[in-house]
Amino acid sequence: MSHDSDGTTAVATTEPASHADPSVLALEEARATFEYQVQRLREIDNKAIEILKANLLIIGVFVTALSVLGQTALDVASFVNLHTAVGGLLLLASTAIAGVTYTASNLRGGVDRPALEAALADGQAFESTLVRSYGAWIEHNAEVTAINDVLVTITVLFVIDAFVYFVVGIAVGTLPVSTLTVVASFVLLTALLAPLTWLAYNMDNIEAAAAAAENDRREATALELELESKFEFEGVRISKGTSRKRGHDALRRMLWPDDEE
Repeated sequence: MSHDSDGTTAVATTEPASHADPSVLALEEARATFEYQVQRLREIDNKAIEILKANLLIIGVFVTALSVLGQTALDVASFVNLHTAVGGLLLLASTAIAGVTYTASNLRGGVDRPALEAALADGQAFESTLVRSYGAWIEHNAEVTAINDVLVTITVLFVIDAFVYFVVGIAVGTLPVSTLTVVASFVLLTALLAPLTWLAYNMDNIEAAAAAAENDRREATALELELESKFEFEGVRISKGTSRKRGHDALRRMLWPDDEE
């Protein structure tokens, strides 16, 4: 506030420093989200390659052990049963999926030469276009993250299931049991392991819990709902990309792109 020469009072119209340009704030938030997505995908890729290396090492050890034991008086055939066979298949499947996870990362982002030329021609229009482009990149990268998260989760669960089958298979092989008992134990183990694996696969998917919480919240007054819709952004699932359902849809589009035509 200041006083003019004629005695009138002039009020300063300068906005507070905290009221930054919305486009600048949007660009900063978009860049931070994009950078975290890149970091998250690198973490998933590193996890996939570590699992791939470990699986290859384990497969090599098993093959070597079987070749050595085959030259001894030990009956190796007794350890070859339904449990160990399924365990081997799951281990091979997890190895293959880990390789696919590592190669499936296809991030989108960054500016090319035409974009830089546009920045020189019209900086203001370039800034608006860049903010919108970040939105498209984040959506694309979210689907990539969801696909990789689905694949790496399946990889980890297959490895765990494979070791369970191996342990039970070796235990069954050491016991003098009939073929019917082996089959019955395999069916029982599968019946117990399958729902536990499904539960573990969906444990990190909070879609249902979030939907239930949202339904409870929508029981508030109409005024509260209106205020929430105006002052709340849904946000991006930066750790998991998107919901599990959208991840499955994105994976299906990646595997069968012609289905959309």
